[in-house]
Amino acid sequence: MKRKIFIGSSTEGYVIAEQIRDEINTELGDWIECETWKDGKVFSHNKSTLECLVKASRKYDYGIMVASNDDISLKRLQMYRSMRDNVLFEMGLFLGSLGLQRAFLITHDKIGLPSDYNGVTVVKYGKKNLQHKIQEIISEIKKTEKSYNLKPLPSAALAFGYFENFILKFAKKHYEAEPEFKLKIIIPQNITDIDAQITKYKHENPSNHTNEERPVVYKYIDCESYYWDIPTTLQTINNLIDYFVPPVEFGINVEKEEWIKHELRNFKGTLDVLIVKQNVYKNNFEVIYI
Repeated sequence: MKRKIFIGSSTEGYVIAEQIRDEINTELGDWIECETWKDGKVFSHNKSTLECLVKASRKYDYGIMVASNDDISLKRLQMYRSMRDNVLFEMGLFLGSLGLQRAFLITHDKIGLPSDYNGVTVVKYGKKNLQHKIQEIISEIKKTEKSYNLKPLPSAALAFGYFENFILKFAKKHYEAEPEFKLKIIIPQNITDIDAQITKYKHENPSNHTNEERPVVYKYIDCESYYWDIPTTLQTINNLIDYFVPPVEFGINVEKEEWIKHELRNFKGTLDVLIVKQNVYKNNFEVIYI
């Protein structure tokens, strides 16, 4: 469940894209996975390039565009080196979807940029400092390791609602009587049938449903003050993505599966952040995947 980075470039700038990918995967590979536009996971047969890029801007956590000095442009009677138009377009696409903290432009130091970039710090590389400039991007990515991006889909909002209406209420109800209680919040990677996942986990981990006022959870039979819950609200993610990615044929929809993984990362990450901010209860909870 690593976060994913899309790296775009022109054909001429692909060598630099590969170097960025390899260095990020080496240094941040425990929680980041980079994919370039040539790795075969973005563009699909029988789909337009634009359609694939729009979907990529939604499902990736970061975007890095390599603006190499491939073209010559004439503006206001002056000639200068410029990036390919498609690289600039893709940068705007990912910038609109991900924001300034997660969409990065690394440019050759001899090219011109649109006036919209006036006053904006841009990573510029030359023949001798590319390695150093890649490290600048890596440093910026590291700053976001403990934060999560809000997306149009409801994963972060669902996590907030689940935290406020379930986790906090459960903690306040149990803390006074059982200050050492533990609640394991379990996120299944298959969310097509949450009820079946609950039944399966209960069968594998003998436990009883607590008979009390809401919120109610399952309690492990052999563990004192140890509870667990699988959020049924995750079913909403699966149902809503069906509207964005309607099935076109029978079988596994890889695009939908990738999107679901992205939303589950955001859901878990948002819970992790909210729990850490609770100084009293933060050690009473753990959030895991199964």
